[in-house]
Amino acid sequence: MNNNIKAILFDVDDTLYDRNLAQKKILDLIVSRLPQIFSRLPKNQIVEAFLESDRISAADFNAGAPFEGLRNNRTKIFLRLIGVTEEYAGTITELYVKYLPTIKAPVVGAVATVKNLSKTFKIGVVSNGAPDVQYRKLETIGLRNLFSCIVLSEEIGSIRKPDPRIFQLALSSLQVQSSECLYVGNSYNNDVVGAKAVGMQACWLNRESLKVKNEKVMADFVIDRMIDLLSLLEI
Repeated sequence: MNNNIKAILFDVDDTLYDRNLAQKKILDLIVSRLPQIFSRLPKNQIVEAFLESDRISAADFNAGAPFEGLRNNRTKIFLRLIGVTEEYAGTITELYVKYLPTIKAPVVGAVATVKNLSKTFKIGVVSNGAPDVQYRKLETIGLRNLFSCIVLSEEIGSIRKPDPRIFQLALSSLQVQSSECLYVGNSYNNDVVGAKAVGMQACWLNRESLKVKNEKVMADFVIDRMIDLLSLLEI
C-alpha cells in the first residue's frame, strides 16, 4: 500500500449500498401495492423480468444513453416481458424512485469501514447515478455526512465513469493528487480501469469472485469484503 494515501473515494451501488438487495425489496413493495397487475403472475416470472429489464437499461446507460426517460423505459420493458399493458409504467416508476432509496441496504461491513476510515482519511464518492436517489441512499445508510465530496454523473452533465474527468473533479474537490488517492468500487470497467487511468490506486471489491476477460489493467488490491479495507490500510 502506498503510505502517501490521503484520500479514499468510493463507488455507491454494490460498493456501499447493496443495490441488488434493494432491487428485490422494492419489487416486493411494488407487487404488494399493485395486486391488480401482479396477483395472477408467478413470483419467479416477475422477478426474472424485473432483473432483465434492469440489466437492459443498465447496459444502455453504461453505453451512454441519456438518463432522461431511462427509468420509465426500464419499467416499460419490464411490463412487456410479463405481458402487461404499459399504462402502469408511470405509477411503477414513481413507486420505484420514491421508495428505493428509503430501503436500508448497506453492503455488509460498508458502514463500519467508512466510519473508521473517515477518522484518518478524506473520503468521498464518485458514482454513475442521479442525485434524487444517490444522496438519499447514502442518508438511509447513515453515511452521507461523512463525505467531503460527492460527485454524481447526472449532476455534472452526464460525465460517467470510466471517463477520467469525473475522477478529476473529485480529486480537485478533495485537493489531493491522484497518487494520494485510493478508489474503491465493485465494477472492473468503471472503477478499476477509470481510477487507474488518472493515476489513482484502485481497490476492486469483488464480492462475487468475478473473472475479467483480457484484464489489461490490474487492480492494485482485490478484496471480497468491505471490512478487509481496514486491514489493508492498517486501520
